[in-house]
Amino acid sequence: MKRLILFLFTNAIISVYTSTFSLAQNARLINSKLDSAYQLAKSKPDQGFLLATEVLEESKQTLLDSLIGKAQLVRGKILLQFGLFQPAAEAFYEAEHIFQQYELPSLLAQVNNGLGQVYYKIKTAEDALLRHEAALNIYQKLRNEEGEAETISFIGGMYEKMGSYPKALEHQRVALKIFEELHLSSQLAFVRENIGSIYEDLGQYDSAYSNFRKAYVLNTALGDSLRMIGNLNNLGDVLRKTREPEQGLLYSVKAAEMSGRLGSLYQQKSAVVDISKAYAEMRDYENAYKYLEQSRQLSDLVYSEESARQFAIQEAHNSLFAKNQQINQLEQMRDFDTKVKWLLLFLVILLSVLGWVILNRQKLKIKSNRELLQRQEEILLVKEQLINTEKENLKLLELKMEAEDRAHSKSLTAQTLHVIDKNQMLEDIQAKLKSILEEDPKEQKKRIRNLIKQIDFNFSHDTDWDDFKQTFERVHQDFFKNIQARSGGLTPAEMKLASLMRLNLNSKEIASSLGISMDSLRISRYRLRKKLNLQKDDSLQQFLLCI
Repeated sequence: MKRLILFLFTNAIISVYTSTFSLAQNARLINSKLDSAYQLAKSKPDQGFLLATEVLEESKQTLLDSLIGKAQLVRGKILLQFGLFQPAAEAFYEAEHIFQQYELPSLLAQVNNGLGQVYYKIKTAEDALLRHEAALNIYQKLRNEEGEAETISFIGGMYEKMGSYPKALEHQRVALKIFEELHLSSQLAFVRENIGSIYEDLGQYDSAYSNFRKAYVLNTALGDSLRMIGNLNNLGDVLRKTREPEQGLLYSVKAAEMSGRLGSLYQQKSAVVDISKAYAEMRDYENAYKYLEQSRQLSDLVYSEESARQFAIQEAHNSLFAKNQQINQLEQMRDFDTKVKWLLLFLVILLSVLGWVILNRQKLKIKSNRELLQRQEEILLVKEQLINTEKENLKLLELKMEAEDRAHSKSLTAQTLHVIDKNQMLEDIQAKLKSILEEDPKEQKKRIRNLIKQIDFNFSHDTDWDDFKQTFERVHQDFFKNIQARSGGLTPAEMKLASLMRLNLNSKEIASSLGISMDSLRISRYRLRKKLNLQKDDSLQQFLLCI
């Protein structure tokens, strides 16, 4: 059982490790393809877009959201170049959500700049400016000088579109200074072109020409033909506006030739339009009309090409949607299969563990039951011994109590008989003294009379009463307490009478013990009945025996 659990656990670890290693390899490959797609889009946007879309599909298969976000960022930039602003915004929004969720600030700043460019096209420059400022804030926190300078240049461009040229120049110069310190020629050329555009809008054509020229030199050194065409168009336009159409014509013709070789219809159309304007400035209307007509033809071609590109992109979108649906289905099936496998594995392990636990519990239960039975037998044996001991103790206690009761009864009887004997003896003495009193002289009378009084006093205050009372209470517990509660209060003589009657003595013995006559005894009994609230038919003797 233990070997099976160890085997299953080892297989699970190997499977997780293999999946993690494979996922890391796929992530590196997808990142490499994304870089290639972005670079390819600079020269061939449509091919770059298709590659980015392909990479997006692969990213979704890896289930790594960060790669999906990067793919959508690249697609958004390419769609922005195509002028498909709504799809570009959707791609940027998805990337933004992912980068916010996984806290990827550098990529989030790129998304903000991309959305800033989109907002300028579909919203307002103010909305775009807010996005670029958000990107600038992120880059400043990250201390990313290149990103900071690029964003400042975008902000300068927005101020230019808003007509705030001083702020636009200020921001472009700050960006230019940072790029110069970082020695980034491509970005320097881009900023120089922006500064030239601002000066051109301000009518400062010399400054505009100087910056366009510097941008052209930088792009020539970099070999960036597409940007060189734009620089040539700008140079020709500035010269045409400064009343030098012949010089401007040379730049425009060169731009048209380069764009024709590279197949950039949009740039070629712009150059042909500038050529037509230059010929018009030179009053060569025939050539001006000729190139104007050519620009119209190029416009049709540009429109057709843009339409074809948009159609291709739309097809790519539809294909991507269909594939995403298939991928989702496959992912659901894969997830279901994976869950089933893990569930089966879990059930196997669980059943194995439960079987092992149940087996061990049964063994422990049997063992504990045996020990419990053994303990119970020992306890029963001890209990039997205790019961036997208790029985013996009870027997001894009963014998002891019986002996004590007999002793107390004997003592009580002896004390009672002693009192009776003593009183009888005193009665005899009293009778003799009375007879002596009649015969003796006067002085003897006085002494004998005192003796008789002393004997009478001893009758009423017998010191043996306390000993009798204590012995009586040992035999007849709570008798005095109960009779006092029933009567509401008895005198000591009445208590003596009740106790003697409780001993079941006859009237003569009671009268002798109390030292009173039979008539006095009858009166005492009557008073006792009255205090005990007994009816006429009730027996006083029986009542006292029942207390």
